[in-house]
Amino acid sequence: MDRTRRNLLIGGSIVSACAISGLLPSACAMLQIIGKPARSMSSIPTRPEGEAKPMLEEDIAPVLARLDAWYAANLAADKYVFNPPATDAQLDAFERLVGLNMPRSYRQLYRWHDGENDDRWGHIYGLPLLPLTRAMADWKSWGRTLAEFGGNRYAIPGGAWPEGAVDPAYINPAWIPLTNDGSSGHVGLDFDPWPGGRVGQVILFGRDEDVKVVLAESLGRFLDWVVGLLESGNFRLKAAAGEVVLRQFRLKEPQSDHFHNGARIILGAPGPFL
Repeated sequence: MDRTRRNLLIGGSIVSACAISGLLPSACAMLQIIGKPARSMSSIPTRPEGEAKPMLEEDIAPVLARLDAWYAANLAADKYVFNPPATDAQLDAFERLVGLNMPRSYRQLYRWHDGENDDRWGHIYGLPLLPLTRAMADWKSWGRTLAEFGGNRYAIPGGAWPEGAVDPAYINPAWIPLTNDGSSGHVGLDFDPWPGGRVGQVILFGRDEDVKVVLAESLGRFLDWVVGLLESGNFRLKAAAGEVVLRQFRLKEPQSDHFHNGARIILGAPGPFL
């Protein structure tokens, strides 16, 4: 049996089991070891010497205004809606939970909208921006998985692109989910980059994201990239009559049905599997 078919079979069984039990990503991460060799604590990769570049200080109000304008021009306002803004108290509680001071841009993003309530599909090319409560829940779930691995972030082998810019771990408590693709795959903020990266960079990580990828140096630059793609016409949007979520909101070029895969192709990054 070739590796691709093997991975599909393993992945299908994992997803089915997780869907039934509601254990994504925590217990189902254990099942993933079935298809990948576990890495012992003695084989943890060596972090390169040096310090990552400091976090960028950004005012993302202009980018959010461009997103507002594009959504207003292209999406039906009565169907595709964000939540009301988060409060400072909610943002403060989130910071206390994760033990991090979030950048100004993050607080601006959530003072714009506290994510959206779509089950799986949303405004970031079909990916929903997570409400703070859901981001908290996902972050806690990854923490439980790390505890089940005995604190070994590298229990499942991983890679990184660019090499040396992002931790090739399976889990890192300093990764904060921004989106969830329905299978515990995330676009998120990285507050523990390796020396080739930048604090606060935006990465791909998750259950089926062996190779972590840097999408942008910061939240503001990520959102600017997304709105630039939209404004250039690089999107497909087909909504059936009565449809209440953005199930067909996808990249036009490349014609990928999953933003993670399309983003990798655009950036020239490797695929998600080792």
